[in-house]
This record gives sequence, C-alpha cells and structure tokens, in this order.
Amino acid sequence: MRKLILIPLIALQTMLYSQEKVNLSHVIESGNFIEVSLELENKPSDKFHLIKIDTMTVSTSANEVLKNNADVQNIFRRANVLARYNLPSKGSKTVDVKGTLKYFIASAQNKSHFKIGRLGTIKKNTNLITSNSTLYFGIIDSGEVEKVFPDLKLRTGSNGQLEKVDYKTYDLMFAYKTSNTQDIIPLVNGDLEFGYNTLTLHDPKTKTIYKLVKIKKQMSQTERNDIEIELLIENENAVRKIPFEFKNVIIK
Repeated sequence: MRKLILIPLIALQTMLYSQEKVNLSHVIESGNFIEVSLELENKPSDKFHLIKIDTMTVSTSANEVLKNNADVQNIFRRANVLARYNLPSKGSKTVDVKGTLKYFIASAQNKSHFKIGRLGTIKKNTNLITSNSTLYFGIIDSGEVEKVFPDLKLRTGSNGQLEKVDYKTYDLMFAYKTSNTQDIIPLVNGDLEFGYNTLTLHDPKTKTIYKLVKIKKQMSQTERNDIEIELLIENENAVRKIPFEFKNVIIK
C-alpha cells in the first residue's frame, strides 16, 4: 500500500470577508452549563463540507469570560457545532459570543481527500500518511492494541462486572494522532458516522488515540476485508476561517 505524503501545513490564513454566514443556533442553560451552538448558512450537509470551532470566547456584560468545560469534543461536523461553558458567577442573562469557524471543503483536487483502500489489503501497524510527519493514521491489529493496553478491563453485562477487553471482537481498529493545525477524519464505507459500538482509548505517553469499532453484529471476515477506508486531512488549501460575533445574546 502506497503511503500518503503530505506537505507540512503552514499557518492558515483568515478570510476576513466571506460569502458564508455563521448563524447562532442557540445559547441555552442546561443544568450547570451554558451550551452554544453554531451553524453555517446554506452549507451543503454532505461529508465533504464540514465545520469546526476554531476559536470562541463567551463573555458577560461584566467582562467575565466564561470557562469552557470541555464536555463536548470539538470535532469537524456536517451540521451544528457545539461548545459548553461554565455558568457565569454573577448570574448574567446575556452573553457576547465571538470567534472564528473553520470551514473544511475536502476534495482530491486540494489534496485533502484520500482513498486508502479495502481493509484486507491495507498494511497494518504502520503510518499510512508519512513516516516523518507529525500526523499519524494506521490500521492496527489486536496485538498492537494489547501491547499498549495489556490489562484493560471494562464493566459489562447487567451486573457491571469487570472483564478484560477482547480486542479480537472488533471489526475495525485504527490509531491516529493529529496536530494543532491539521485534523484527520476517517470515512468508513463512505460514512462519517459508522459502527454501533466504539471504544476510544487514549495513550497519554504518545498522545495517540485508538478507535476500536464494531461495524455490525456478526460481521464475517470477508465483510471486514471489504471495508473501505478513506481519509479527509485538513490542509491550508481546503480550510477557510470565517469570523463571527454576536452581541447581547439572551441565555434561554
């Protein structure tokens, strides 16, 4: 399998003037947090048009900057993007929301969409992007996961008993590592959202993320081998930054 070679990403340039319009979907209080949701007006909802929060500041009229509580993963999405913040200490009923949104349009032409191949033909336990890059994406086998997480146990069944994870029961396993300026989005059989059961593991030593996915129940080995893998990889030619600012937004 031929590896992908990527040119290191230089700083993304902000487009101060853009035809795209960022809309504020909602600012709501729920329990002990405030949720802020944004969308891009008239954006196609397919897998090649994605948005992600680049920067966002939420502040009150008393100049209190709310702290992001990191309860929602900031990832590229097809529709609304979300962030959650701690409640203001002074009980403010309005906030100002300001920042920039990343608009990622992936294609083979701008070198951000890559067809990797079928699972049965992909070389495992190796970086499929490039050997000297800060990015990493590799299809891995059960032995590779077990080396990193040899004694992992999870609570299973109705009684919540701890049992050692059987890595061989997963249909697809991959590992990846992104950078501050480049994200990696896998497509499995053409879908962004795939599998009915996913186990996500983080290696604190290498900062690598491991995804173990059960695609469907009682999947045969032939079906596993036919799983198609594609990658969307952020780069400067595929991403635009779109600024937004909303004043005196009522918290509902």
